Amino acid sequence: MTSLKQLITAPLSRFVASQLRKPSGLLAKRIGKEMNLSNEAVYALTLSTIQPSDGDSILEIGFGNGKFFPDLIPKANDLNVYGLDISPKMVEEARSRNPETVASGQLDLYLGSSDKMAFWDATFDHIFCINVVYFWDSPDDHLSEIHRVLKPGGRFYMGIKSKANFSKMRFTKHRFTLYGEKDLVDVLERNRFRIADIVAEKSTDVRGDAICIVSEKI
Repeated sequence: MTSLKQLITAPLSRFVASQLRKPSGLLAKRIGKEMNLSNEAVYALTLSTIQPSDGDSILEIGFGNGKFFPDLIPKANDLNVYGLDISPKMVEEARSRNPETVASGQLDLYLGSSDKMAFWDATFDHIFCINVVYFWDSPDDHLSEIHRVLKPGGRFYMGIKSKANFSKMRFTKHRFTLYGEKDLVDVLERNRFRIADIVAEKSTDVRGDAICIVSEKI
């Protein structure tokens, strides 16, 4: 069986890029697993940075197959956790991975895009995403919506890999927009976010450095 690595280094890299953007079809489950492995360090850093209070509402944008929700839910009592993803297959996978928390209502999963969200204004205390910004064709549209649905003073956590790491991957030439830290700070600030912290963790393996940019709604 052809490995994902082989696909990425072949002309099929365009197809792999489209699958990473929106997993679908027979490859969706496999792509979800590969993304978990690739994003594990960024998830670990970002989730360790989020410090919710009891009863907070948290939204993850682009949750993939939902593997990391069990790491988030115990971080405080009575958290209200929501997820939004553009892939029907990933919503299906995440529901099947987290049946108890979905059934209890503690985890609520939605299909849709973050540039047009069906949530009330000032709904969430925290919003986060992992390596999603690279797929946003118009980041201002997404950040405007994130700003709208965050509560005053609410925090947005952008977990990313370094631009240097991503630029080495052939598939990122296809509809990926690569940003450095300063680029993202500029985008956030022009969309009425104040930078609260930037946390980074160096990596010696091929998955690259993990970075979490923490910003607050102003």
